[in-house]
Amino acid sequence: MTGDSNEKIRETVRKGYGEIAKGNSGCCGSSKSSQQLAEGIGYTKDELAILPDGANMGLSCGNPTAVANLKAGQVVLDLGSGGGFDVFIAAKKVGAQGKSIGVDMTPDMLSKARTGISKFSEKIGLNNVEFRLGEIEHLPVADSSVDIIISNCVINLSPAKQQVWNEIARVLKPGGKACVSDLALKEHLPKEVLESASALVGCVAGAVLIDDTIKMAQNAGLTNITTEEKKYNFDVLEDCSDPLYKEVKKIMPEGKKIGDYIVSINVVAEKPSEAISDKHKELVAIGASVTAHCQPCLVYHLDKAKQTGAADREIKMAISIGKAVQKGSNAAMDEFIDQQGQSVKSHESICRQETKKECKSSCCKG
Repeated sequence: MTGDSNEKIRETVRKGYGEIAKGNSGCCGSSKSSQQLAEGIGYTKDELAILPDGANMGLSCGNPTAVANLKAGQVVLDLGSGGGFDVFIAAKKVGAQGKSIGVDMTPDMLSKARTGISKFSEKIGLNNVEFRLGEIEHLPVADSSVDIIISNCVINLSPAKQQVWNEIARVLKPGGKACVSDLALKEHLPKEVLESASALVGCVAGAVLIDDTIKMAQNAGLTNITTEEKKYNFDVLEDCSDPLYKEVKKIMPEGKKIGDYIVSINVVAEKPSEAISDKHKELVAIGASVTAHCQPCLVYHLDKAKQTGAADREIKMAISIGKAVQKGSNAAMDEFIDQQGQSVKSHESICRQETKKECKSSCCKG
């Protein structure tokens, strides 16, 4: 998709969810239905009882906070946090020493969520919640700063899903984990459904195949990826009086239901503690190709880097580093290598003199 197309989709989603935040749309249009839907997908009455009024708008398709097995003191980030539903639940689980952050691109949703902070604090006695305005493709969060990322029925709405997974990998700490509840396709949707704005806002038209989700997480450098299909009562959505789902029902092929095409899944993926991602391997290979004057190598690794989700600025940086290394003469490199060798020998000699035995440090072992 082009940048213009992506922005049109974001604006459609932003407008649709702005209406939901204002109470003009949403699942079934009642708090009772939202409560039933949440309990049906695994939230407990105790979890729902801590929520400020209006936080549960029936927009969930799973319970990522349960999958994440949150612990006290962790920093949690919710992508597409809406009215703060999962953010508040996560905040209680991580406690006073932890932090629960929500990011949403819809100002009306953000305003609704922030209104609930004081009510939550009064009820629970915690001040560990924060909501930030931003797109999940460009998270307003520092690199390697989050222990757990959660997301509930949101990534399917993004027109740039690979970029979302790249951002997840960027902000997770090494060893951190992403726990995503989302909708995925059992089979490809009819063209009429894909072109419907109502279907997009209803988390239907943006869904992709499970294998595609796994591939995007892998391309971002995440590992230990698991998926689990969950029972999701789509009849609750199809039978409700909300205009959003009435429109979706109208464009479904005769005899077909939303549940015939869509399944709810939990996706869990980890950021490696030390291992380098495929994207970064390709960026290193680009720099090496420039230094080696290997044009076929450069063309190959440029293509591979783009496939793994490398951004243009990252590729440009890799090329500039390769050029910088290329400028150094062979003689200068040889001198540098000799200096490093002498440094290691000198270190090993000093260690032996002081300890009267062989040095066991990693530098001497080499």
